[in-house]
Amino acid sequence: MSDHNSLLTFSLKLLDALANSNRGLQGLVDIGYSVLENPIMITDKNWRAIALTMVEIPDDTGWNELLINGLLSPELVSAGIRENLVDRIEQSEGPFKCQYSSMKYSRLFNKVVINGKSVATVSVIEYNRPFKDIDFSLVKILSDSIATEMQKDQFQQFTRGMQFEQLIENLLERRLKDPKVIEERVNLLNIGIKKNIYVFVFDVSEFDSKKFSLSYMRDTLEKMISGGKALIYDNKIVITASFSRTQDILKTELINLSAFLKKNNIRCGISRRCTQLAELRFYYDQALDALRVGTYMDRERYIYPYGEYAVYHIAEACSEAGGSKVFSHPALEVLMTYDKEYNTTFTNSLYEYLIHFKNISNTAKALHLHRNTLIYHLQRIEEIMEVSLSDYHTIQLLELSFRLLEYDKKITPRFFWNTINNEKENNKKD
Repeated sequence: MSDHNSLLTFSLKLLDALANSNRGLQGLVDIGYSVLENPIMITDKNWRAIALTMVEIPDDTGWNELLINGLLSPELVSAGIRENLVDRIEQSEGPFKCQYSSMKYSRLFNKVVINGKSVATVSVIEYNRPFKDIDFSLVKILSDSIATEMQKDQFQQFTRGMQFEQLIENLLERRLKDPKVIEERVNLLNIGIKKNIYVFVFDVSEFDSKKFSLSYMRDTLEKMISGGKALIYDNKIVITASFSRTQDILKTELINLSAFLKKNNIRCGISRRCTQLAELRFYYDQALDALRVGTYMDRERYIYPYGEYAVYHIAEACSEAGGSKVFSHPALEVLMTYDKEYNTTFTNSLYEYLIHFKNISNTAKALHLHRNTLIYHLQRIEEIMEVSLSDYHTIQLLELSFRLLEYDKKITPRFFWNTINNEKENNKKD
């Protein structure tokens, strides 16, 4: 049979399967195997098997991992990234043959494309017979058929995910602004977004992309955040997550995430609660602000909720107009000068007093002072500064002054986070 007739016959078989068979992708793989005479596998972007020829190849580690476990080990994924296999698949316009160090046998690889996006990979292993020139064309036809099948009913969830990703991207680009139109899109996708939405922005600039691909990390992070949907946007991983209650985002889930981010050198900014998808870009920018300011303030930390860094965002804006020198309470400068001149620690006593919400007992305990000694310190502070520590506006200005000094790195911040309790302590145990 001529190559032309072989291609035509193969195409007709695949078309018939698409139209009449209920065997889905596995049916297409079986037809492909009967013509190509070599085992075939379809994998998703994380190298998980979607459909494959059920043939054992004992001396090929990668094939057997996918056959037995349904996915590649992190070690083999890393090897493929180091050898640029992932990039080559993404950049290639058609099937190509290669054999990397982790492969016992050569492969033909080709990406599966839906709506201009690569969504899966077809691979054929050169096991039963050597590849022929016609195999490249056969694999291309098979890949196109797989793309068609993946858009049918049994893959509605998959395509809905892609459409949701496009929706989020349109919101971030401000291409969608009308709340009614947005609501219609969400209802059409039938995703079920809850009322409290948070935006997570992950900075992967320091992440070792030779270890895992960005798409692999995107999907891994998505699984770690309940109700999260992830996409890659502007060279960052962005996850929108919705919760029924605001407190559902707190505690254990973020502690576990923090340990993972530390291990992979990734940092995350989290927005405040968003209740309107039309405002998603605002909250994305807010998460970026949290990421930038948080990284500047505390590099020992890996998660930066905006609510805990909002005051330092204000301090950042103040720093551009003169910082603590311009905006701090002038009496605080008097106290700091007094400490330097007489070798006293009244500024630190005042700082701890404010941190502990003006609680005498807790402040004395933190400073290892007798209660009466602390009371004396506070009296002297009022005398030196010529202010009343009972005055609300004075306390507010002093609080802001200390935040400005912290931002200017003139004093070391004492963080008491509510969102991620004991995060640093957990990180130190790693």
